[in-house]
Amino acid sequence: MSEELFRDFWWLMFPVFGMVMAILGMARDSARDDAILRQARDRLERK
Repeated sequence: MSEELFRDFWWLMFPVFGMVMAILGMARDSARDDAILRQARDRLERK
C-alpha cells in the first residue's frame, strides 16, 4: 500500500519541498523586516 502510494506520488515531494522552502523564506524575510523597522523606530524615538 505505502509502496504504491510512493511510486504514484513521489514527484509531489519536489513541489511540496519548494513550497515549504518558500514559506520559510517568507517568514525569515518578514522577521528581518520587522527587526529593521523596530531598530529604525527605536533610533527615531531616541532623537
